[in-house]
Amino acid sequence: MVVESLEAPHTVTEIATEADVAWDTADSELGRMMAANLVDDYEVDGQTKYGPNLVRQFLRQVLDLIAENDREVLERQLVTYQDRLESLRSEHEARSAREFRERLAGDNQTAEEMREIRNVASTWEAIETEIRLRKQALNFYDDVTRLSGSADDRGQMTV
Repeated sequence: MVVESLEAPHTVTEIATEADVAWDTADSELGRMMAANLVDDYEVDGQTKYGPNLVRQFLRQVLDLIAENDREVLERQLVTYQDRLESLRSEHEARSAREFRERLAGDNQTAEEMREIRNVASTWEAIETEIRLRKQALNFYDDVTRLSGSADDRGQMTV
């Protein structure tokens, strides 16, 4: 359902409109998803809004990485992303995406420079997320493959 792809919580009406379904259909599906712990509800300005369960989404991504990659591939990916992160730090003389993004508030920025700052900061944040995901996948790798009992001879598994 659409709620899983939303970046911010939305009302049933907004979700129904986005999914091009009746309000009752969206409400029923959200009830089912709430019971399955797939979405969370939030009170925002007196309205109930729904968004994806971010913890479940994160863990699903980690499990997908484990299922799709062996340990060696995950380690290589981690090193590659870390190299990219270190290059960004060096190239842009900033320690973090947040520090770099703060340059948007600086004086005398052209619109093009502001777009570049936003793009680089977004890329930086995406790389940091990929690093976190791979570190967690590596932390859980042995336990998940052992508990799943379905690792093949290359160490890959089905989660």
